[in-house]
Amino acid sequence: MHQRNTSTSTSRGSSCPQFAICRAVQDQRARGFTLMEVVVVVAILALLAGVVVPVFRSAQQDGQASKILAVADTLKKATEKHFADTGRLATEYSPTTAGAYTAAAQHQLSMAQTYANWRGPYLDHPLTRADNPFQDAVYVYPALNIGQTSGGFNLTGGGANTHTGAGQTAVFYGVPQIVAERVDAALDKNIPGSWLATGRVEYSNNILAIFLMAQ
Repeated sequence: MHQRNTSTSTSRGSSCPQFAICRAVQDQRARGFTLMEVVVVVAILALLAGVVVPVFRSAQQDGQASKILAVADTLKKATEKHFADTGRLATEYSPTTAGAYTAAAQHQLSMAQTYANWRGPYLDHPLTRADNPFQDAVYVYPALNIGQTSGGFNLTGGGANTHTGAGQTAVFYGVPQIVAERVDAALDKNIPGSWLATGRVEYSNNILAIFLMAQ
């Protein structure tokens, strides 16, 4: 007696019962993305960039302002201590890209001085362009009525400047306005008047001047 053969013969595409559908899917994969699919992906990426990039930029600007504030606070404490010891106002300049301002006379807060009662260093390193988040100059001047200010500082926000003449001013160069505004908001948030020329912060042409102390 012959046993009945119940096996199903193997044919091309037997792994996919719906051969036509599988072939269509395979053809689609071979062709790659359609134009519409590419447009959708690009639109999604653009939308994400529109959200992520501003958040990242804002965080970066906050960090830059925070660094300026930290450096200014360090310079304020250093100049106050230097003045208490010596009775003198200090000069501290970051070196220029051409190599100027490297002598001890331009680093009175960080390099040994020969005048009486100097007990420094008052900074843990000489001031450099790296102390500016924009890799530009940072200078500590022994005066308030310098060319980078309006002839002094108006710390009350009303009327004329309240502090002029001898004192200590820190100046950061190459600072964008949006970062300068963040610095001003931290130091002068309750000072009336224009933020550009009142309080401890004055700003013009990417130059940020910060009042450190008066003599």
